[in-house]
Amino acid sequence: MAEDKDPYLAKWLNDDLTPQELEQFRKSEEFDDYDKIVKGLEYFDAPSFDEEASLAVTLQKLQHQEKGKVIRLKPFIYAISAAASIVLIIGLFFNKVTYTADIGSQMAVTLPDGSKADLNAGSSLSYNRFFWSQNRKIQLDGEGLFKVKTGNKFSVTTNSGNIEVLGTIFNVKSRKTIFEVACYEGKVRVQTNTNQQQIIKKGEAVLLKNNKLNKTTISESEPLWKKGESLFISTPLKEVLDELQRQYNITFIRTKIDENKLFSGGFLYNNLDLALESVLVPMNIEYVVNGTSIKLSNK
Repeated sequence: MAEDKDPYLAKWLNDDLTPQELEQFRKSEEFDDYDKIVKGLEYFDAPSFDEEASLAVTLQKLQHQEKGKVIRLKPFIYAISAAASIVLIIGLFFNKVTYTADIGSQMAVTLPDGSKADLNAGSSLSYNRFFWSQNRKIQLDGEGLFKVKTGNKFSVTTNSGNIEVLGTIFNVKSRKTIFEVACYEGKVRVQTNTNQQQIIKKGEAVLLKNNKLNKTTISESEPLWKKGESLFISTPLKEVLDELQRQYNITFIRTKIDENKLFSGGFLYNNLDLALESVLVPMNIEYVVNGTSIKLSNK
């Protein structure tokens, strides 16, 4: 396409053209070709694709024609432009959108179908930009609360397991050693990487502990982190300190304490001094604060 139409292509693929821009783009000579490519792609799943390698191979083939064959300059340039355009289209169609909640903050995300995802501190999600309505798949790293619009199957993939729903509200927590799913409305199916499965409904939750997926009940109407607090029951101190670091953007120096001790209690997200006292005093741990670095030691 001509250079002045390139922005129209990207905006059209992302459904961002104004009515006036769309009308002008439809009148272009290239529109019919691109429209056919887009409609054809609807019938295929995204392949594993290396755009740069593919373009390099295409250019190599173009440049190593049989000896004696005349290559006209204009068609050659058009061929390169066509190859680059195809790579551009495939890249735009299958690239991922990623959202990340920074340390000490939360993020609200609206997905393309109107479903909502709230991310806890130090969490991220990603999904394919296009064909979302036919392929509602989320990759989650961390913790998120999902409010899913009714429609095609909606799935959340984590490093520990997968969650599948049609329309519901549920929370997923997937950290290094933690995998928990709580259902606040509707019904979800949880499957671990070891093929353990549980179906939970409103008021139920599952926790992966000692490689076993256990079902339990919940009484809250939403996860506590949405209210600005964390609660732990017989949880290794290491996991509690990790959560404190995520919520307050601090770093613990822990070499002189036993992080395997179990902690039961909680802390709030709006007062660091009170949060430190709530966790460390009951565990008989002394601490010295130096800016964002906190040195821990046993009493």
